[in-house]
Amino acid sequence: MALPRKEEATQLGLIGLAPFFAAAIALWLSPLLLPQHIALDFHQLALTYGAVLVAYLAGTGAGGQLAQKEQNVGSFLPGVLIALTGLVAALPSGVFIMSLGAAWRHSVILVLLIYLLLRDQAAVAAGYAPRWYGALRVRLTVWTGLALLLIISRLLIWGYY
Repeated sequence: MALPRKEEATQLGLIGLAPFFAAAIALWLSPLLLPQHIALDFHQLALTYGAVLVAYLAGTGAGGQLAQKEQNVGSFLPGVLIALTGLVAALPSGVFIMSLGAAWRHSVILVLLIYLLLRDQAAVAAGYAPRWYGALRVRLTVWTGLALLLIISRLLIWGYY
């Protein structure tokens, strides 16, 4: 029974890398093969998708906490703060007085994904999640991190700090 779930999670995870790599490719093909304004739309798409992904992963952690029979498995506050931070990073104009440049906003998403990976690895080590999930999360986070670093580097070259 676990095998179909593992295969489905792996397939969906790999498909989920597409928006990040599409943005990285679009940015690096611009302005040679793609107008810069279109490439920047891809960057915003990846940023928004990254914020949604962060919120989803933070929410799955909360769901995992609710499923535990133990009463004291941790607070929901870190997950809520992570989701809100991802949302703020996705907004181009920022919120209130908080506003970051494009490259920094992608960096925030990357840091949040790494934090969520560490949280999920702790859940796997404690036996709250299957071992295959920990290995899958490492692979997906490494590939996502690579795509985000390609996006960040191109934005920095263009001066979109």
